[in-house]
This record gives sequence, structure tokens and C-alpha cells, in this order.
Amino acid sequence: MTVTLQGTNLDLTDELRALVDDKLEDCFRPLREMKQDPIIVDIELERTTRRYHNEKDDQQLYRAEANVSIPGRLIRVEESAPELPRAIVEMKHTLTREIRTWREKVIHDRRAGARRAKEILTDPELQADDEADEIWEEE
Repeated sequence: MTVTLQGTNLDLTDELRALVDDKLEDCFRPLREMKQDPIIVDIELERTTRRYHNEKDDQQLYRAEANVSIPGRLIRVEESAPELPRAIVEMKHTLTREIRTWREKVIHDRRAGARRAKEILTDPELQADDEADEIWEEE
């Protein structure tokens, strides 16, 4: 798994990197169990400009974005909050939910394929159709 951390309009300190690693460690556990390679994770942390602030609030707004590239799928999550650690935690929760949803779909599809294969092997009518297709291809 390759993790890239990028900062926009803020400095990436060692404390910030440690915070991101600590918060996102649990999030990627289902990916490690699936053994999907290669997995590329791009994380961007940003302090937004005044243009994106609410007129009533004069406080800074922080944004945390994660793009997880898994073979056959891209999971993108973005969250904003007044404090950077809060934005990272909210991004973690959303990313965890998206990864679990993707993992459950993959597992369901695998099991459905296995059920279909078992159905073909046990149903004599489906086996006869497959044998006829093989004879047709040979001729």
C-alpha cells in the first residue's frame, strides 16, 4: 500500500503526519485482509481560502480529502471542519464506511459467483447446454 500525504496552504509537520497515520490505521484494515494489490492512497489536507468561508464565520476552514485506488475501483472522500484534526476524523469515518461497503459488495459478488457455479454443476439441464456449446465450438 502506497500512501501519499499532501498539504495545501499549510505545512505538514511530523505531528500532523503521525495524526493522519494513527487515525487512518484502522480504516485500511479491511483492505489488508482483502489482499488487493496495488493500493494507492492519496491524502490531501488543506486550509481553505477566505472565498470558501461562510460570511458569518470568520474562522479558518480545513478540508481533508482521501482518494483510494483499488484495482477496479476508486473511493473518494472529502470532509471539512473548522479544525484540521476534526476534518481528519470525519474523513476517517466516511472512508471507513465506504471501504466496508465496497468490501461487502466484493464478498457478495464472489459468493454469488460460487453459488452460480454450484448451480451449473448440480443442474443437469444447465450441464447439457454447456456440453452442446462445447461441441458447437469444436466444429
